[in-house]
Parts: sequence; C-alpha cells; structure tokens
Amino acid sequence: MNILFFTVSAGEGHNKVAATISNYIENNFPYNNTEIIDTFHYVNSNLHKIIIETYMKSIKYIPTLYGYVYKKTEVNDSSIMDVGDFLNTILLSRKLKKLLKDFNPDVIVCTHPFPSEALSALKRKGQISVPIVNVLTDYTIHPSWINSEVDYFVFPCDSFEYQLDYWHIPREKARFFGIPIDNKFYMDEDREELCNKLSIKNSFTTLLMGGGFGLGNIKETLDYVLKYNSDMQIIAITGRNESLYKYLTNIDNQNLKVYGFVDNINELMSISDFIITKPGGITVTEALSKELPIVVSYSLPGQEERNTEFILNNSIGMIATSPNSLISCINTLKDDTYKYYELKNNMNKMKKADSVKNICEFILSLNKQNKHG
Repeated sequence: MNILFFTVSAGEGHNKVAATISNYIENNFPYNNTEIIDTFHYVNSNLHKIIIETYMKSIKYIPTLYGYVYKKTEVNDSSIMDVGDFLNTILLSRKLKKLLKDFNPDVIVCTHPFPSEALSALKRKGQISVPIVNVLTDYTIHPSWINSEVDYFVFPCDSFEYQLDYWHIPREKARFFGIPIDNKFYMDEDREELCNKLSIKNSFTTLLMGGGFGLGNIKETLDYVLKYNSDMQIIAITGRNESLYKYLTNIDNQNLKVYGFVDNINELMSISDFIITKPGGITVTEALSKELPIVVSYSLPGQEERNTEFILNNSIGMIATSPNSLISCINTLKDDTYKYYELKNNMNKMKKADSVKNICEFILSLNKQNKHG
C-alpha cells in the first residue's frame, strides 16, 4: 500500500504528526510504502522559504495580524482572499501532479489544511480519486480543513462530535482518534529514577516552555516565578530560540534548569508537576498524555486561542494573563490538592493512548475498502 503524507513546515506540529504516523506504519507494517511531502518546499524551495519566513515573522512580531486573518477566514469573510483559489494556483503545479502519478498513492493523509484544499480541488476536477484523510493538529476546527471531497476527518477528541452538524460533516466521515504523538509519552516512567538520570532533584517542579521555537513570554514568566516562588524548581525549555537560551543560562539560580531543543520532553514532563506554556496542539496533547495540568501564560492569536478555550472548557488547565494570576495559579496547583487532582483526572479521561495505533490501522483498512469497493 502506498501512503502519501502532505504537511507544511508552519511550526513543528504538522510535521511531527505526519512523522509519527509514518514511523509507526514503517515500524509495524513495513510492507507498506510511505512518503512525507513538505508541500511548499517540494513545489518550490524559494517559495517555501518566503512563506515560512513570513509566517514565523508574523507570529513573532505582528501576531495580531495573523490572528486577524485567522479569525476573518474562520467565518469565511469575503473581504479576505479565498485561500483555496490562491493555494490551487500555487500548489497545483505539474511537479505535484507528477508526484501523484509516479507515487500512485492508495491513501493521502494531510496534516495541514493547505495541501488538503489543493488536493480537494484536484478531486473536484476528477483528476484524482484516492481517499483523502485530514488529521487535525489543534483542538479546534477551522473551515480551511473542511472540504466535501475529503473522505475522512480525524478529530482530537470525542466532544468534536457536537460540531459536526455545524460544519455539515457527515458522521460516517468522522473519526475521534485524537492527535497522534509518539508512544513514549504514554509510557509509565519512574520519577525518582528519571531525576537521578537527569541529575535533577525530585521536588515540586514546573516545566516552562514555548514550543519548538521557544516563543511567547518565557522571560517575563520566569522573572515572575523566580521572584515569588523561590522554593519551586523550574525546568525551562527554549527550543530553537538561541538568544533565549543564552539569556536564561546567564541567570544564577540553583532552582532553574535550562535546556535548548531536546528530544526527551516526555521525560521532563514525567518529572514535572505542571506545565506553563503556550498551548500548541502537540504540546497540549503531550501534556494530556502525562496528565500534566496546563497553565497558559501566552497564546498566539488564532488556533492557540481556540486551544486555550478547549483547555478551560474541559477543565484540564488554567490561564494566567497577569503576574498575580500566574502566581495564583501556581499556588493553587501547589496547595489545593483537590483542584490539582481534578485537573489530572479530567486529563486521564480525555487522553487517547492508542491514537497513533488506531489512526494507522484505520488508514491501512482503507486499502481493503477500496479493493472491495
């Protein structure tokens, strides 16, 4: 079976989800062929560079503009250029069509809405008939994900069933498998052993991070926490933000541990009691897997604001938009045992430990359906 993945390097999450699914298939069902396409990079590397740099600069320096565009397109506002038409012009290139012909996929999996829109346009024109599966990577539905030509949608949790009628999505197209993350996040790990391995003391600890690029108000948050909670251990992850890493490593505080980009977030979550973070879809899912209560200290306008709504509506975390509310959240999680375990229990009920397994088995089942169909 040939399975073709389309993603876009807008942040870390979309690529991570594609890689997680692909790796699981390769490791457990090796007789299948998988390929991951970073869509813009494949079509035109220069275009890719321009789009990604523009995206990164917009969310870093003018996030309100990004949020404005996101919310306008969220309600299909006609004052914003139709994204689908724009993407079709760019993405429906000869190069992409040749890829589809040469690889001859049995199933296409999209972890970003842009390629999904373009492929849906090809399907409308009758140029492809292969099943398209959209795997959503945030705890919200943006209309760019929704096209009638998409055969199946993989949603982050069961409660998304209540949105299907609003989006006119037939129930038979919906699967509620969750956002797939590496299975290592669902492993039970001994906290004391991990602390010894990482040379970190086993005490009340918060994990402070801002996604793979170290975005958000990490400096300000850390200043507040160090000032008002001197006895709490803090593990700060700066991701690929080298200037932030340099700044934090110059802080002289025995309770502060600073890391750059790491591949053992699962271990650092296992030795933490809660997380202060911006609410990217993957970060929220990883925290859910570890039943690690979330304090949102900053969110990018757009999907992360919707992720914050999800966190609050499902009582799996708290929000702190000021120094006093941040300290209040920390003290609550530290001293109010009932509240703390209420959040953890809610996370336990919501996490999807078999997400990647269920998604992969479903994708592979589509080949049988096609052959019998």
